[in-house]
Amino acid sequence: MKIAILGGTGSIGEGFALRWASKHDISICSREVDRAVKSAGEYSGELQEKGLFCCGITGCTNEEGIRDVDVVILSVPYGSVINLLRNLRDCFRDQIVISLVVPMKKNTWFEYTPPEQGSAALEIKEVLPETVKVVSAYHNISAKKLAKLELTLDYDVVVCGDDEDAKRTVMDLTHEIKNLRPLDGGGLDSSCMIESLTPFLINLAIRNGLSDLGIKFI
Repeated sequence: MKIAILGGTGSIGEGFALRWASKHDISICSREVDRAVKSAGEYSGELQEKGLFCCGITGCTNEEGIRDVDVVILSVPYGSVINLLRNLRDCFRDQIVISLVVPMKKNTWFEYTPPEQGSAALEIKEVLPETVKVVSAYHNISAKKLAKLELTLDYDVVVCGDDEDAKRTVMDLTHEIKNLRPLDGGGLDSSCMIESLTPFLINLAIRNGLSDLGIKFI
């Protein structure tokens, strides 16, 4: 499978690249191609140092990265994601787009600030062509822990989407990361409940002197 990561030079992008590169071709996408190429080289080098197999991690522009891939990961801030996708709209065809995006702001504490559509995922679906299959997932995975391959992530991942085949693909990808358990969260309109957990977990961590919280349903 070919996977493009928009925002792939950040820590969450790094984590997905490192953990999926043994089975999939990964494109690290950025508006700054030099930065993308540099990050791709660093990720490949880290896997090589650890003696781990890598199908291939390449750096490229956003446009180049998403044209011929199966899955696109959106790991960019909410404030820039809509304009980014509008500019890239013509590059999409029938890819699966996984949204990690959470609209929130900080006053005294972090607050969930959904758009009028009800969630970032629904707004993203509205912007992209109808042939694109939007799935929301991974909102509450620690970027720092994801990027540390020596760590086992004993978390649950709620996956929401309207296309059952696309949702199953994302759940299968989740199973490939050791100890992550994907859970079917229903349709894309349920994304608001999962997105809103992110600011809640951040506030919970701050109040209680914790860090890098995730979720586990028992």
